[in-house]
Amino acid sequence: MRTFAVTAAAAVSAAVLCAGPATAFDHGCGGRSIECYDKVRLPGVYATRARQVVVRQGYSQIVATPAVVMNRAERVEVAPGRWHAVATPAVYGTRTERVLVAPASTAYKDVAAETRTVHETVVVHPGGTRWEHRRGLFGREKLCKVATPAVTRTVSRNVVVAPARRVAHVTPAVYETVHRSVVVQPGSVRHVYQPPMYGYVSRPVVIQPATQRVINHPPIIGVAHERVLVRAGGYGWTRSGHHW
Repeated sequence: MRTFAVTAAAAVSAAVLCAGPATAFDHGCGGRSIECYDKVRLPGVYATRARQVVVRQGYSQIVATPAVVMNRAERVEVAPGRWHAVATPAVYGTRTERVLVAPASTAYKDVAAETRTVHETVVVHPGGTRWEHRRGLFGREKLCKVATPAVTRTVSRNVVVAPARRVAHVTPAVYETVHRSVVVQPGSVRHVYQPPMYGYVSRPVVIQPATQRVINHPPIIGVAHERVLVRAGGYGWTRSGHHW
């Protein structure tokens, strides 16, 4: 368009410079013309234009991820805990004992008193002193004190040597050795708690649940090149001796 404007302006200037219409189609406007223009047919001006075009429309894609499952050993109760009674029997032994067969006894016997005859001298008249008259060698009388012996006699009598008494005769107890069964340790019952029993079973466990995700695919844009008309063809002025 700019080229066309310049050419048109030049053509107008040339027309003004020429003397008249007759001289415009003369050979170069005579010797007075500076430059001359010819009216020619101008072709259309085309250009290649690039534009974006959608090669593939955008779309959404759902991607499903399956669940991740694995077997896991799990501890489970096989038998519950409980209390149960444990009986301990009595322990017996043999004991040797000395037992009384017949108790001791005491028998009493009366014993008469024991006597014997004893002889003893008894004083019938006790001795003493007395006064006696005596004559001496020359017939002289004198008084003398004279001891008189005691008058005794022998008598016999029974005396108790051992008094009457009761004598005890003790009969000792009679023992014998016997063997008998005795409880060394008595029986007992105790309650014992038995803890629960556990085992392991294999069970499937979901490690990661199944999921879904949406993937958005954007459209694919391409570039299309097309020939477009920039300026339509027509007529225009061009300097003589030159062509478009």
